Amino acid sequence: MSKKFLPLISILLILSFALAACSPKTTEAPVVEEPVAEEPAPETEAPVAEETEVAAPAEEELTGTVTIWHSKKNEETNSLNAIVIAFKEKYPGVEFEQLFVPADDLRNKFETAVATGSGPTMIIGNADWGPASYDAMLVQDLTPMMTPGLMDTLNDAAANSVRYKDAIVGLPINLKGVLLFRNKSIVPEPAADWNDLIAKATAATSGDVQGMVFETGFFFAAGHLYALGADLMDTTSGVPTFNNEAGVAWLTALKNVKDAGIPTVNNSDDDVNLFKVGKAGMIIDGLWNVKALTDAIGAENLVIDPWPAGMSGYVQNDNIYLTTSAAGDDALATYKFMEFFVSPEAQAFWASAGTPELPMAAGIPVVKGMEVTDPLAKQAIACFAGGTAFPVIPQMGVYWDPMNNAILSVLDKGTDPAVALQEAFDSVSGAVK
Repeated sequence: MSKKFLPLISILLILSFALAACSPKTTEAPVVEEPVAEEPAPETEAPVAEETEVAAPAEEELTGTVTIWHSKKNEETNSLNAIVIAFKEKYPGVEFEQLFVPADDLRNKFETAVATGSGPTMIIGNADWGPASYDAMLVQDLTPMMTPGLMDTLNDAAANSVRYKDAIVGLPINLKGVLLFRNKSIVPEPAADWNDLIAKATAATSGDVQGMVFETGFFFAAGHLYALGADLMDTTSGVPTFNNEAGVAWLTALKNVKDAGIPTVNNSDDDVNLFKVGKAGMIIDGLWNVKALTDAIGAENLVIDPWPAGMSGYVQNDNIYLTTSAAGDDALATYKFMEFFVSPEAQAFWASAGTPELPMAAGIPVVKGMEVTDPLAKQAIACFAGGTAFPVIPQMGVYWDPMNNAILSVLDKGTDPAVALQEAFDSVSGAVK
């Protein structure tokens, strides 16, 4: 798959418990005569109370209908159905309705329906739908009903992608995005940091084999900005925040890679093609190419490395949303199902989904610490653990060209990194509204 496809109520859950307390009866104290002193009675042991068996509380009674709209097909649909069945075993009083809508039509159909008070109670959609849908009052803030600590169980970058204006606008259900691939027959060991990456790439370069072909396209290189201590933007307003020393260090690090003689590409598939034929030892690319890379160089040679110090990559995800059409028992049942969806039990079903072309398209679990059997999936989870949340607010659209132009200006024209960064900052600042 080419890289060019890129740029990608409120209910309070309260349980009431009634405690019945019996107060002792009060009676008038009897008048007694002064007793005659007697021998003290022998001490006796207090009777031991018999232990009584306390029954464990039953599963919470739950009713209502969960109406799901989605555009999932094939294995993903099977996994979704398996999650529904497992949930109904816990809550048999909940009913489910599902509607498949083609991907190109899903968002428009959802927005139109929910705006009129109809449509689904839950939708499976892209992460970048969240902020705009929340602003349009189409999806609900999950914070008031969320189990404490739930977000801490999820991949940090994915969890950050659903935080918007002090609200939790959805729940992430998978991990996708940018990874560091290595052919261990060319580069035997992973790099520890930027300098080690350059050293290992240089040492592995011989003849027509390059130790690394480095992708500098903004989508693939922006993660390093965060790893070096900068932020791209304020994720509520979209105002740029990258014009600082850490931002300059980011462009300087990319310049150092090229100055060391490591070939660079910018939003090109040349690096992937060289990797496939065994002519590149390391590349930065997307999860979507895992199968193609495995088929090309063999599973015994392909490795996904954790990000070296000072480097990172964008993490993307699909989300589930509680719509504002959901109310009463339906809303409660839907939210309980959403939390179940991001439990290890349900994520194990989701991790079994995929297609021949994208075997892990839906299958990288978002829950921290989950055991997976596929070695590459396990490695991808470790890499995503060091990843960065892809900004999903609409203002992200004005960043692509200025930031990529800054990279190209430094690498191809020799522009000072601070100057190039200032130019990008001015351009973005003028466009953000």
